[in-house]
Amino acid sequence: MTHTTIIGAGAIGVSAAYHLAERGVDVTLLDKGHAAGETTGKAGGLVFSQLHEAPDVRAMGYSIDFFRELSELDNHFTYHEVGFLRTGTEAERPAFEQEVSMQREEGADVRLVEPDEIRDIYPPLSVEGVTVGTYAPDDGYADPHTFTTSLLDEAKAKGVDYRPGAKVTGIDSSSTTTVETESGSVQTDVVVIAAGPWSPQVATLADVEIPVKPYRAQALVTTSVDFDIGTVYDAHEGVYFRSEQSGGLLVGDGTEEVESDPDEYAQTADFEFLVEMSEVVERSLPVDDAGIQNAWAGLCTATPDGRPLVGHPPSRPGSDSGPDDVVIAAGLQGHGFMRSPAVGKAVSDIICAGKTDYPEWSPRRFDEHPGDFEIEEMLKLDGKHPNLI
Repeated sequence: MTHTTIIGAGAIGVSAAYHLAERGVDVTLLDKGHAAGETTGKAGGLVFSQLHEAPDVRAMGYSIDFFRELSELDNHFTYHEVGFLRTGTEAERPAFEQEVSMQREEGADVRLVEPDEIRDIYPPLSVEGVTVGTYAPDDGYADPHTFTTSLLDEAKAKGVDYRPGAKVTGIDSSSTTTVETESGSVQTDVVVIAAGPWSPQVATLADVEIPVKPYRAQALVTTSVDFDIGTVYDAHEGVYFRSEQSGGLLVGDGTEEVESDPDEYAQTADFEFLVEMSEVVERSLPVDDAGIQNAWAGLCTATPDGRPLVGHPPSRPGSDSGPDDVVIAAGLQGHGFMRSPAVGKAVSDIICAGKTDYPEWSPRRFDEHPGDFEIEEMLKLDGKHPNLI
């Protein structure tokens, strides 16, 4: 029986713990704070299959099914299947057409929509300036904190040893692999690093370098409005919004494409962001002088090519082969929560079967550390289709 220690009890770490425990693996789950206490707890909860690459679309097929199943089993967690609409102009049409074709080939229920159908799908939405869109009715949203804590309960019921308040201080692989924490040590066979923006720091404890940069993203919730609307992403403006259970609107953008220190970053939203998002909401929806109920900033993680890092890392310094006692699950480009079921399954496949459905995510695609790289927001279309946009 392979014992696995997972560092990080966000959505990714908890999903990995659940999927491993389901296959009979002994799992210890460590977190320096508590489950969903950092990045996961600040996520917007969007769930959508309209991604730019085929492996990601396939991953979302599994994830959406998983969200549905957990929603049916757990009366605390709900997957809100309200649809996801991307809107654009003629500048975005070629990319939309190409992506919809690929997404449908990968099994996603998505279609191209014109302004008249957009009005029917979401009547409150203004289509002024909008000439095309894409729509997936199976997409939606969920509460990341509730998902993570509900799945953690399921994982603990399967035998996962969850240890909150256990900050990792060292990883020793000299003989048997040992994870040192402030509250004791854990002997293990495999270490999974799923610590979100802290993953590069944790990886260095295992003498591993991973090309991941944390970056800051912002969101707000308005005061109550008198209508409901599913998720909308304005591909031209780079802004998303949807109705919240509180009656307000969740609005997001504010991605800073510069590296942030996870221990020292501004967790409050910028004034300029609040002003800009308020203007977008008032242009797009029947809202006058929207008040702001809450606003915050959280961290996402970027990789050089925009793909996640899920698998064994490249070789340690001075070694010709990569360590098989370490698995990375990081660099989800702001889409960690919604892909967490698929990432958790991928981690369990790698540990239990030595393979994965997503070889494109392997950290070993980088034979050596790629050095410095630019952070790129993955939701936007800019740069994804250079020959089309």
